[in-house]
Amino acid sequence: MRVRFTAILLLATAFPLSVTAASDAERWYVEDYARLWQGKPGDNIDRLLAHYADQIVTHEADGTISVTPKRTWLAEPMAEWLAEGWLESELKQLVSDQLNDSTASFKALWIDRYENDPEGVSCGWYLADRIDGRWQFTHYADIDCEAHGLQ
Repeated sequence: MRVRFTAILLLATAFPLSVTAASDAERWYVEDYARLWQGKPGDNIDRLLAHYADQIVTHEADGTISVTPKRTWLAEPMAEWLAEGWLESELKQLVSDQLNDSTASFKALWIDRYENDPEGVSCGWYLADRIDGRWQFTHYADIDCEAHGLQ
């Protein structure tokens, strides 16, 4: 009887810990990262860059893989988007999977807003690692929203 009680106690205490750990990366993505893309994201470039590792590995649809310094990967394209009339992006759907204490993957659907154009929709896959005690994106790929169940 004592062994069964101990096993139940272990399961009862381990389950809440795994639920909390599993949602850690998702909370970081939603509360710390996604909100920076709303309002005036151009004003948040340094705060956004803090969410990325020094180098970003990009996986292209054609199988090409490239490694780019984070500032080149994000800040330069963002300046172009702003010049083209992009205003902000809003996270509409997120599917996350925290694989372990140091790795998480995300599939995200974003609504992109522009000055004179209708809203756009974009989807991406991200891999984040816990580096120096904080989550940082290390890999990215554009993905087809519908093919990945994002709508």
